[in-house]
Amino acid sequence: MKLYTVLVLILMISNPIVFAQDKSWVNTKDLELAYEIDFPEKVEKEFQEVPTDKGNVNMVSYMLSPNNMDNLVYMSSYTKYPSSFFPNGLDTFEKQHKVLDGAVNGAAANVKGQLIADKKIVFNGYNGRSIKIELESGGTYIINMKMFLVDYKLYMMQTICAKGNDGNSETTRFFDSFELLNVKQ
Repeated sequence: MKLYTVLVLILMISNPIVFAQDKSWVNTKDLELAYEIDFPEKVEKEFQEVPTDKGNVNMVSYMLSPNNMDNLVYMSSYTKYPSSFFPNGLDTFEKQHKVLDGAVNGAAANVKGQLIADKKIVFNGYNGRSIKIELESGGTYIINMKMFLVDYKLYMMQTICAKGNDGNSETTRFFDSFELLNVKQ
């Protein structure tokens, strides 16, 4: 038993980051929205009507503003757009990225921030974006955001942190926990 205790202590001393990050996060699985993601704490589903230039859409989100973490905000959201918003469909890469361009530009404009990074990405075969927005509001903050367009549905996740905490492992853990669910409708 003593040998086991000594080994654990050696591991903790040699790699304290692994042990410090072993906080239990809470899996949030939403079968209706067909995705899951882990948050540092339990979150509740919220509903909001969002105005767009083509009409209002309903956004469903989960948001957390925890204490004593590297990120000030964790958020995931889902928005299903009516097909009538896209009379020519979304069947090409160019059409999909035009929608994503609008989402990216809208995100930066809504917070009056500056888009400082924008990368086209693919997740499970779906086109998406990974962006970073810098904003000044009583300090300098960074919004890290990933979004994916799945047919007429936009899945988005974001974290907000002080500029000095940008690139933290909690953002990576949050983004990496996102999964689309194959749910029969």
